[in-house]
Amino acid sequence: MNKGIQLMMTAVASLGFLGAATTSTQAATWHQGTPTALHGHWKDKTINIGKYFGMKKFYSYESVRVRKNSVNAYLTQSAGWHIKNTKWKHVGSKAYTIVGTNELNELRKARFTFKRVGHGYVHVYYNGRNIAKATPFSPYFYRVSKNA
Repeated sequence: MNKGIQLMMTAVASLGFLGAATTSTQAATWHQGTPTALHGHWKDKTINIGKYFGMKKFYSYESVRVRKNSVNAYLTQSAGWHIKNTKWKHVGSKAYTIVGTNELNELRKARFTFKRVGHGYVHVYYNGRNIAKATPFSPYFYRVSKNA
């Protein structure tokens, strides 16, 4: 009788551990703010874009600043893309999606996606489109500093 109770207790305990092992955090859960792994200032390679405009030297780069509750992406001389009131989730291997309110038109939502493509490098997408596509800039952004 005593061995039967011990066997039943062991079976119940093992089922409890099995249930605990199968529950995990939800990857599709939305979190407030931005992921700390992306916080900081990111930029791509500085290039001479003056040759595209008939000037000898005019250097420019694309830059992205990820703060606790906002993301700002821009060229050195443009208005760029800005979102605030952000929330984020992990989407697949080495990728994060951040959604928020567009600062220029607060009625519209906007989405940034960061995908790690190498050690210290990410590709940045705005509403599903690579922000460096169809530009002379490199699609590879590297972290300049962890302070935005």
